[in-house]
Amino acid sequence: MSEVRSAGIDFGTSNSAAALPGDGNSPARVLSIDARAEDARLLRSVLFFPEGSPDVLAGAAAIESYLGDFEGRFLQSIKTFLPSPSFTHTEIRRKAWKLEQLIALLLTRIREAVEREAGGPLTHVVFGRPAVFSPDKERDALAEARLLQAATLAGFPAPTFVIEPIAAALRYEESLARDEVVLVGDFGAGTSDFTLMQLGPSRRNALDRREDVISSSGVYVGGDRFDSAIVEHKLLTLFGAGSTFASLLKRVEVPTWMTRKLLAWHELSMLREKSNLDFLRNAVKTSDRPRELQNLVTLAEENLPFHLYRSVESAKRELSTSERVTVSFHEADIDIEARVTRAEFEHWTEPLRDELSRAVDRCLASSGGLKPDAVFLTGGTSKIPSVRQLFAQRFGESRLREGDAFTSVAAGLGRAAGVVARGGASLGRGAVSVQGERDELA
Repeated sequence: MSEVRSAGIDFGTSNSAAALPGDGNSPARVLSIDARAEDARLLRSVLFFPEGSPDVLAGAAAIESYLGDFEGRFLQSIKTFLPSPSFTHTEIRRKAWKLEQLIALLLTRIREAVEREAGGPLTHVVFGRPAVFSPDKERDALAEARLLQAATLAGFPAPTFVIEPIAAALRYEESLARDEVVLVGDFGAGTSDFTLMQLGPSRRNALDRREDVISSSGVYVGGDRFDSAIVEHKLLTLFGAGSTFASLLKRVEVPTWMTRKLLAWHELSMLREKSNLDFLRNAVKTSDRPRELQNLVTLAEENLPFHLYRSVESAKRELSTSERVTVSFHEADIDIEARVTRAEFEHWTEPLRDELSRAVDRCLASSGGLKPDAVFLTGGTSKIPSVRQLFAQRFGESRLREGDAFTSVAAGLGRAAGVVARGGASLGRGAVSVQGERDELA
């Protein structure tokens, strides 16, 4: 009889993690999957195709190589394309790469690391997925099918899918001494998901947890959109937004879509296309703000979006403990210093918090009047003071609980993988609906 080996995989927009089930009553073990990373438990979900090399680098190695010479194709936030039917392929090194093939490159690195720790090939695997890849059901199904195909290409056995807040709930459950109704909020880079679930000692060993899931909801609000708020309100004009140039006998504004590509890091590569760069270089010659528009040209020419992303993300994190910060970005011939206050940031992101609040409303609306005994928050965005305050005001500070911002989901998926390996085929995604209505999904 072959040995049973199972694992949980959290493939994220920014970071990925993996865990093995615990033994007996011990918790799941989050694995080291990138020895070169600052936190070896996290593999940055990025790829780098170095110019003039057959290698494909992932995680910290990809970032180090990219930052070292800039020559090549750097890909990030690949997960966000999963529900997009318009993304069929991209050309790299004169080869057409499907999205599933690119994701499989990352997943292969994860599988190899996991199997080294597990002592051999996996027999069972549980993947996390957002409650909502897309509010469009066809696109949502497309995203899951693509992730399944990528996992298969990477050599994983056919995965079971568990929505990420349920995985985080399973992690939290390990700490409970009594049964509770818990609202779990999982804040990722691309999405935030909420699940109301019954948890506790009387339930933790059950193989079928579908009846414990009371309701779920999700929304396309994550850490990336909070970053984008800083870019939109403080940096866009420093990259030529609103500037004009001479066209025939009149002056016209630089196309808004070009500067607004700065709001989505993974779309900035479009500006490197020859036709777009030629247009921008010509526009600089007659621009009313040539320095600022040249910043945009340089950002595209030098392939610097990741550097900008790091600067903005760093400033956002500092705002969790400081009242004001400076976004400093000095690369190539770009020199930017932009002051941001926490009050400004909270004002800009109020619409995002409203979206989060409405997602919670949808989750609770279908609960039959059940109220949470506790609120468990995980993910980087949960550390933003105004986001935490949203939940403290609504449910009370005493009910708030926190998990590891980056590995709670992976640990829960590891525990779920152990359940599946023992025959818990009904763990699945449970009762899930983006509208908050109970909808049994296999």
